[in-house]
Amino acid sequence: MRKAQTAIPWYVHPAEAPQEWDWLASQHPEVAFAVVNVHNGPGHGDDEYYPAAVARLRPRVRLLGYVRVDYGNRPVADVARDIDTWRRVYRLDGIMLDELPSLPQSLARCTQYAAAARAAGISFLAANPGRFPSRAHLNLFDVTAVFEGTAKDYTGFHRPDWARSVPPSRLWHLVYGCTPGDIDAVRIAAGNRGAGYVFATDRFLPNPWLGPSTAVSARLTGEMVCP
Repeated sequence: MRKAQTAIPWYVHPAEAPQEWDWLASQHPEVAFAVVNVHNGPGHGDDEYYPAAVARLRPRVRLLGYVRVDYGNRPVADVARDIDTWRRVYRLDGIMLDELPSLPQSLARCTQYAAAARAAGISFLAANPGRFPSRAHLNLFDVTAVFEGTAKDYTGFHRPDWARSVPPSRLWHLVYGCTPGDIDAVRIAAGNRGAGYVFATDRFLPNPWLGPSTAVSARLTGEMVCP
């Protein structure tokens, strides 16, 4: 039995949730990396709060900048521009490409995205197709999120036989809609299912990635949570 490391999509604004940002800094021994999302990407670099918040957190937690590729529909030049903003404004050398296409015919486009990131100096490149892509897709990235979905759907998750030879450090599971009591069990399940990284939360759509679990957020802000 092994528990996967925590890796968090961190889509919460520092001005709206300063306690959660302080909490994340305190979790640095437990958090392998966190993905920062200003506005479906880096924004324009003129946010009043994010640059300072990222600068304070960066020495404590490995941060990846969020870049949306719209399932391969975004031009490579636009993706490269977002990557450059993360590098120039926020001094990040890690990127997560979200909404990655995963069908075999998308490999050429994904290769272009990955090449643009590497050419920009990105040393840690993650991607999120939300499902298992081909092995060739996996080879483009340091980490790939091969599951994104509800805890209910996660009970039926199975990795392909060929993926059993993929090192856990290359695989990431994102599970939302957990009951609070099941979060630890999901973390253990992710490790047993071959993932080196996991984030399990009791939050739901439309945005389950608004910080830590609701129980943790309530404790930080002093709010009451109904059982």
